[in-house]
Amino acid sequence: MESEDDIPSIRDILAAILDDKSLAIFVAISELSNEGADSHTIRIKLSLTHKEYYHRLGALVQSNLIIRKDHNKKYILTSLGKVVYSNLIFIQYALGNIWELRAIDIVRISDNRIYEDIDKIASGLTDILLPEERIKEILRR
Repeated sequence: MESEDDIPSIRDILAAILDDKSLAIFVAISELSNEGADSHTIRIKLSLTHKEYYHRLGALVQSNLIIRKDHNKKYILTSLGKVVYSNLIFIQYALGNIWELRAIDIVRISDNRIYEDIDKIASGLTDILLPEERIKEILRR
């Protein structure tokens, strides 16, 4: 059974994927997650030294984002890793729609004296500009 010290914190998880190289390793493993990602292939693909790769890989393992599959030096995402990766994709989607999000923010901070119901206008813009239901749900809160 794991102790509380073994459970990663949000800080641990974010620190493990903080720099571009760590994030690239995490994404590479996530793209090959079912079959497992071979360390040598990833290291060569990302042009990382042995030390750079294994230091970052260790942080990903320590934060419980990835785990070694069997004994064949292939890594897969843990269940937690899948959740984190899913949210990274969601964040990437939001960043790809940053102008739409900014437009909605501009409407929300507009003067209510000019427009009678800013919330309805912002909600309508959200429905028109953003097809992703999950984002709509978050913005309606």
